[in-house]
Amino acid sequence: MLNRLRTNYQLALVTLFGSCTALGILPFAIYRFETGATLAGLLDTALIVAMSLVVWYALRTGNTRGPGHLLVLVNTSGAVASATLLGEVGLFWMYAVQMTNFFLVGHRTAAAISLVALAILCVHGAAFDSTAQMLSFLVTSLLVGLLSLILSSRTNRQRAQLELLATLDPLTGASNRRAMETELAVAVEARRRGANPPGLLIFDIDHYKRVNDDCGHEAGDQVLRAVATEARVGTRRVDRIFRYGGEEFVVLLPDTRGDALSTVAEHLRQRIEKNVRWEHGPVTVSLGCAVLAPGEDWQSWLARADAALYRAKNAGRNCLAVA
Repeated sequence: MLNRLRTNYQLALVTLFGSCTALGILPFAIYRFETGATLAGLLDTALIVAMSLVVWYALRTGNTRGPGHLLVLVNTSGAVASATLLGEVGLFWMYAVQMTNFFLVGHRTAAAISLVALAILCVHGAAFDSTAQMLSFLVTSLLVGLLSLILSSRTNRQRAQLELLATLDPLTGASNRRAMETELAVAVEARRRGANPPGLLIFDIDHYKRVNDDCGHEAGDQVLRAVATEARVGTRRVDRIFRYGGEEFVVLLPDTRGDALSTVAEHLRQRIEKNVRWEHGPVTVSLGCAVLAPGEDWQSWLARADAALYRAKNAGRNCLAVA
């Protein structure tokens, strides 16, 4: 559970905001009942139950889009109802609600819901003692919403950049091994749900050590970058390219059967041999191919492709083998 929360940013937000809000409301619910404010106590109790159910559903299913929107609606509706029932005391909840909305859902949705809530409060008017108080609350609420929008936008951009850096190989621009494992697991799950079988290529640069030994590591890096570029150009946009090891690459090809997989692999082999060169001649690769078998996990699938690669190497290199 803790690992899921550490790795799933949106799930962590839904869980954190939902749990903290429910716990924050709990003392007020108890206080309402003890002071005879039964209606307000029932409202607080309903909010606690609703938020707890949303958090439970998100944790159980891993789905955050629906629970995030539901949490925003529950929070905002509760804050409006609280302000209407309790007046000035209930208005303070709107600031927290406006801020969290921009982190839980898209900015347009959050802005629209917040504006509707403010409009309801201003039109109804029961939460305010005077027009001046209403205008002051409206201006400060809009400022809180604007600052929340700016902060959440910047946070989301930085998070997206960090996630991109965490999944890319900085030398070649291909996705890294961590991203590969995730993508292969997703492909296996899609196949279990009825998608067409995907194909997998794994290829290794032949005699790569000679490039480093004879020409230096800078030349070796140039070869790696050139091979990765040819792999991107020589495959479809939907195909994913990963740097698996030092000079090994993996290509994931959705909806690609055996004959088509062999054709793509041979095309890629010829393209690299034609377009990538080093001091002593063309660069060549050996390739192993495998189509995902029914009921197979990604580890076994990758191992079959890797075994085919070693058969290609043992057959003299600069060729391909199919698992």
